[in-house]
Amino acid sequence: MKRYWRFAMRSKQSILVILVVAVSAYVALAASFPSYVFTQAGVYPGAYQTFPDGANLTQIVGYYDQPGGGQFGYIETGGTFITAQPIGSIDSYLFSINANGIAVGSFCPPGSQGFCTGLFAAHGYAYDVATGAATLIDYPGAKTTAAFGINDSGVIVGGFCVLGPAGCAPKHAFRDDNGVFTQLDFPGGEKTTAFGINNAGTIEGTYTIGSITHGFIYQNGTYTDLSYPGAYETFATGINNAGVVVGNYEPTYPLVFGFMYYNGQWAQISVGPSGYTGISGINDRNDIVGTWTTIDAIHPIVGVPKKSMPALVQ
Repeated sequence: MKRYWRFAMRSKQSILVILVVAVSAYVALAASFPSYVFTQAGVYPGAYQTFPDGANLTQIVGYYDQPGGGQFGYIETGGTFITAQPIGSIDSYLFSINANGIAVGSFCPPGSQGFCTGLFAAHGYAYDVATGAATLIDYPGAKTTAAFGINDSGVIVGGFCVLGPAGCAPKHAFRDDNGVFTQLDFPGGEKTTAFGINNAGTIEGTYTIGSITHGFIYQNGTYTDLSYPGAYETFATGINNAGVVVGNYEPTYPLVFGFMYYNGQWAQISVGPSGYTGISGINDRNDIVGTWTTIDAIHPIVGVPKKSMPALVQ
């Protein structure tokens, strides 16, 4: 599932040097994708680890590890960080933020049972940066709800499970339009989770058959498989309003690379010649956020295009 490899390592962060990386084309047409300048993303003050997950044009959201334990959702605006979570949360995670400053994620309140991570948290929530208000998001009857994506109209997507103890992994995806919930399941998939939605209503996410995870796009009532060519597994994690999808894929376990997909074209994203690159989110400038894991550290990263994608020039 999304960002699963992060929990394999907990080590001290170090400074990420500036890297200029041309995304590797899988097919010739992917030459239209931009090259990126990668720098270290902001680190939450005093945090053990910082994980950026989503971005709009001016803000980054994610979560951070406290040295003494606990993980908490944050919002960064111009280098200033705030912890953004429901009052009393013992753990919280933010994954996406729209142009109106509404972020979504998941949290565990006191007394929560089971293992609490972003995928397994008890409830979803939306956080309004302007007011500081947190709003609970629960799929009706679910034991676990996690909100992962939100568009500028406030439509939210995520995952939920009904059976099992609190803290069970999402089995079904959902779409929440102002409190009207719709269940989403990739045909034939055993588990489906939605991670992003854009203003056109296009949804991306993952589905699982057996132990293998694939990406998908859902648009106008139609599901389309989105699996990186030749990959063992594919995790689609973000989409912008131009329809550019980002995520991660495994060519073979345990290697992880980022990818970008647009209009039938694929490109690999790798920050450096070694380590694992995980891309979690993309905004409407095609800036991307995620992590780069090396042998001794997990680095939060921001990638800024050196040039525009020709197909996206306004």
